[in-house]
Amino acid sequence: MLSLIASARPFAVAASALLLASPLACRSLSGASSAGAPATAPATAAPNARSASAAPMLVSTAWVAEHRADRDLVILHVGTKAQYDSGHVDGSRIVSLEDIALPQQQGQLTLQMAGAEQLTAWAVRNGIGDRTRVIVVPHDFNLQSATRVYFTLAYLGAGDRASLMDGGYQAWKKEARAVSTAMPAPAAAVTFTPRIRPELIALMSQVATATQDASRHIVDARLTRFYNGDGGGYPRAGHIPTAVNIPISAVSQNGYFLPSNNLAELFAAQQVGKSKPVITYCHIGQQATLLWFVATMLGHDARMFDGSFQEWSGSTNPVVGPGDKK
Repeated sequence: MLSLIASARPFAVAASALLLASPLACRSLSGASSAGAPATAPATAAPNARSASAAPMLVSTAWVAEHRADRDLVILHVGTKAQYDSGHVDGSRIVSLEDIALPQQQGQLTLQMAGAEQLTAWAVRNGIGDRTRVIVVPHDFNLQSATRVYFTLAYLGAGDRASLMDGGYQAWKKEARAVSTAMPAPAAAVTFTPRIRPELIALMSQVATATQDASRHIVDARLTRFYNGDGGGYPRAGHIPTAVNIPISAVSQNGYFLPSNNLAELFAAQQVGKSKPVITYCHIGQQATLLWFVATMLGHDARMFDGSFQEWSGSTNPVVGPGDKK
C-alpha cells in the first residue's frame, strides 16, 4: 500500500485537497495500439498488478536527491514550457500531455492515447530505455497530468520501473534542493521495447456491461458538482449509471498523497472493495488516471476508461442526470 513510498516524507492528514479541476482535466482508445508492431504483454486477471521486484509507485524528494545522478535514471518534469523554464529538478526533462497523445482533431475525443510508434519515439528522445528507472515529477499540486504520464508508462510496459515523486516540484523547491532553469544535454542513445498493455484501458462496451451486471465498480473521479450534473461541457450532464464519486480533490493535499488508511477509507465509504475490478473515469481520461493510480497503490484490480464521460455522454448510453437516482 502506501508503504510503497521509498523514503519517509510528511503525510498530509486532511481528507480534502486544494486541487482545482477543470472539465478538460481527463479523455478513447482509438490510436492506443494503432502504430508499429510492439510486443504485447499477456492479459492477466489484474492488468495493473505489479511484480515483486517493481519500484515503489511513490518516492520522496529525499530519495530523488540521493539518486538523481544515477546512470540509468530519467526524471520527467510534467508541466508547461513556461513552468519548466521557471525552474525544475536539475537534470529533469520536460514532458507535456501533447507529447504522449494523438494530435487533437476537430470533433474527436480529447487526449487520445498515442500509438506505439509515437510513444516509443518519445521514450527514446527522453533517454528512457529498457532498463531505465523513471521518476515523474508534477510541477504543481494538480497531480492528474503527472499520473497521466505514469499511466502512459504503465501502458507502454514500463510501469514497474516508474515512480511519482510525492510532493512534486513544489516540495523539492521548498526544501531548497538543486534547481535549474537550463535544458539538460540531449539524451544518450537507448533502446526501448514497447510492451503495450491495452488491457489497462477499459472500453465503453465494458463499462456499459458493468452498469448492467455490476461486475465491476465504476468510480467517477470528477469533482462532485460534475458528478451531480452541474455543468461539464458535454452533450449530457450527470454521471454513468451505478458509478460512485471519489473526487480527485479528496486524495491529496499540497501535492502529497494522503496516507494509505485515509485513501482506503475513501474507497470503503463508497463500498468499493477488492472483490471485483475497478474502472475509473472522468471528463476526458486525465483525472481518472489519478484515481487509477490510487486504486493500484491500494491493491485494487484497476482499469481506466479513456474515453470517459466525453465519450459516454456523446453516445446513446443512459446518463444519470440531476435529480435522477444512481
